[in-house]
Formats: sequence, C-alpha cells, structure tokens
Amino acid sequence: MAEHGKVEYATATGNDYVEHEATYLNVIKLTKVGIMATLALVVALGIHGTTGPLWIVALGIVASLVAFVRGVVSDSVVPATVVLVALLIIWAFLAS
Repeated sequence: MAEHGKVEYATATGNDYVEHEATYLNVIKLTKVGIMATLALVVALGIHGTTGPLWIVALGIVASLVAFVRGVVSDSVVPATVVLVALLIIWAFLAS
C-alpha cells in the first residue's frame, strides 16, 4: 500500500494557488451575474410570449446584456437585478 504522508503543497511544482483562487472567484462572479442576467432575459421573452410588444423584448434583451457586462466588470449582481425587477414590473402592468 502507498504511504499517506503529509503533502507539501508549498513545495510542489506547478501549484499556483493564488491563480487557482482568482479563477475560482471569477467563476463564482460569472455564475452569480450570469444567472441574474439570464433570468432577466427569460422574463423579457415571457413578456413577448404573453402580452406581445416586441420592442419591450428587444429593450429587455439589450438591457440584460448591458447589465451582464456591467455586473462582470463591477463584480456586482445589482445591475442585472435592477433590470430583472424593472422587467417584472413592466410585465405586471402589461398583464393587467
């Protein structure tokens, strides 16, 4: 059987944990912002599917893409969340 000694990560070659941590944080950031932007996009498509105005869908798609880019740059889900809430409010007014 193999010996299970203590692994020395600090001395191992090829282990760049600072870069691993940065990559992990970027993946988490893209996931958070991407989910919110995708939800905004789905709501925009739902507006077209239920109430019909295509210009609102186009505006919602452009706004969700801009919010995604801005959210990735600023590391914040706030822009995409604002677009999502605005689209939900518009959908509520159009549906009634």
